[in-house]
Amino acid sequence: MKFDLNNRLKRTESYQKLREKLKRHNSERVDTKDWPRPETPKELIEHAIKGGARAFTLAYGVRASVNFCLYLIRVMRGKASMAKILDASFKNLDSLRFGAMFGLFALLWKSVNNGMRLYRGKDDRLNGLVGGAIAGLSILCEKKERRVDIAQQMLAIYNAGKARDIFYFKNGDALLFAVTCGQVLYAYTMRPETLPPDFYSFMIKAARCPQTALELNASNVRGGPVNAENAMEAIRKLRPTKHAIETVSKMAGDANIVTCEVLHPWVDGCYSTVIDRFYNVFKSFLPVYGTLHFVPMLLLRTKHFKNDPVNMLSKTALATMKSGAFLATFVTLYQYQICMHRNLYKTGLIGNFNSKYIYGLAGFFCSYPAIFLEDKKRRSELALYVLPKALTSFYKIAYSHHWIFKIKHFEVYMTSVAMGIIMSFYQEEADVLSSFVRKIMYQFFHMN
Repeated sequence: MKFDLNNRLKRTESYQKLREKLKRHNSERVDTKDWPRPETPKELIEHAIKGGARAFTLAYGVRASVNFCLYLIRVMRGKASMAKILDASFKNLDSLRFGAMFGLFALLWKSVNNGMRLYRGKDDRLNGLVGGAIAGLSILCEKKERRVDIAQQMLAIYNAGKARDIFYFKNGDALLFAVTCGQVLYAYTMRPETLPPDFYSFMIKAARCPQTALELNASNVRGGPVNAENAMEAIRKLRPTKHAIETVSKMAGDANIVTCEVLHPWVDGCYSTVIDRFYNVFKSFLPVYGTLHFVPMLLLRTKHFKNDPVNMLSKTALATMKSGAFLATFVTLYQYQICMHRNLYKTGLIGNFNSKYIYGLAGFFCSYPAIFLEDKKRRSELALYVLPKALTSFYKIAYSHHWIFKIKHFEVYMTSVAMGIIMSFYQEEADVLSSFVRKIMYQFFHMN
């Protein structure tokens, strides 16, 4: 075998470059001179308790305020009673759980992180890693169905590599969002039991597609016929048009596919449905997005708001409009693709093709272009919001097919691992995390 010195030198040079990227120079490290540093056990306990109490109060306040605004919207729409608004927001158990999770996390992280520093005489990444991992157990304060948040781990790894130029590909956040949405939309249509109940309920409201129609379609895709009586019962309470009633009533006893008249019985024509779906989704969720954008701004960025209220309000209003347009476009494109499939089915060009995978692919192709309506910094956040839902759904589907085995308290282990990684970066290399995550973590936990 001929020895190639040039190739060997190139490989050595590439390895040295990778080591240089992975190595963090002292000049790039976070300056810790202004951090609070308790030096005695008494100071440590006081520091941890104060930090935990502050994190609990702030997290509880944010969650309760958001719940208050969302419930107020329901009151204004005549769907809820004003008398129960305090019970639904500030007395809500979910708000207390949320606050307890943040408060306990801050208490444990500050205790372990500073305790290890005092015991070891060192202030390094290991303290943050162990402290974050132990503090991750605070996830037990939340409901079981909300614990799966391993997207945080992906966030830390992806942004760390991106910041150091180790690995990166263009529009990776949009692609991640599209892939996860493909899985979620497949579950939405075919395996809804694998999605968190509150998230599935949100999807039903956002998509504005009758749940009974979804159930009929899932049964039909698996080989069952569409019973005309069941289809008529499904549309009867949805203000169907005269055309929809006539079409469904003339269906054969057992039709081969759930038609568009069952999927959107209140609007005739698929093109009209596109306009109707975009307008109604945008109008319905604009107040929701307004709450989600404005409440954190007022509670978490109070100083910025006082210094430049006009600029902050205009930016937040624009972000709210973009978010509303994003969701409306997402839902509209998905509905349009399903309608186009039905129209092709009628022509006979695709025969009887109605695969369950169509609904996942439609989710991918509607989400990828829609996400670009959001700000760049929001794309990663949305992708990492959907990712845990997609992974949970895939895990449950795989488990139901006996492809994998079940691990008890898996979500707790993964949260501890994820938070250990995140806190080690946050303490030593906070700049590799996204600016959004850094700001949120600083507001709740400060720097030590």
